[in-house]
Amino acid sequence: MPNTEIDHTDDGFSLNPFRAVVRGKVLHSFDRLSQGDPSAALALMDDEVEYTFEGEHALGGTRVSKAGVARWMDRLLRLLPGQFEIQSVEVVGWPWRATVYVVFEDRVAPAIGAPYRNHGVQVVDLEWGRAVRIHTYVDTSKLEGALEVMAKEGIAEAQAEPITD
Repeated sequence: MPNTEIDHTDDGFSLNPFRAVVRGKVLHSFDRLSQGDPSAALALMDDEVEYTFEGEHALGGTRVSKAGVARWMDRLLRLLPGQFEIQSVEVVGWPWRATVYVVFEDRVAPAIGAPYRNHGVQVVDLEWGRAVRIHTYVDTSKLEGALEVMAKEGIAEAQAEPITD
C-alpha cells in the first residue's frame, strides 16, 4: 500500500488534498514572482508574518509584517529580478500547522551587472494555511557581489539598510 504521507513525487502528485492545494499555491506564487508580480505570494501570508532572508546586505534581515515583506519584495524585484525554477516542494503537516520546504534555482538578472544562477531553500511555517514564518537561504556571496556592482554603478538602494518592519 502506498504511503499517503508522501507529498512530493516527480510529477507533483499528492494523495492529501490539503498538501496538494498548498503545493499548487506555492508553485503559482513562485511563477508570479518570476513574472515580477508578488501578489500571489503576499496573499498566502499572515499580516504579522516573520520573513527572514539571510545576510548582512540590502535584502538581508527579518521583516515582521506583510507590509514590510511587500516593500522587501518590491526592492528584490527592482534590484535582482529572476526566474525561479522549482526543484521540489514538500508539505509536511496539516492545515492547523504545516511546514513547506521549497528547493529552487533562481536565474537572476541584476539591474546592472552580469546575470547569475543561485540555488536556494525556503522554509515556510503555516498555521491554518497562512504563512506565519518564512526563512530563505541562498548563496549570499553571489547576491552580495551583485549588490556591490550595482552600488559602485550608483544604485543607492543596493547598499541601503535592510527593511526590518
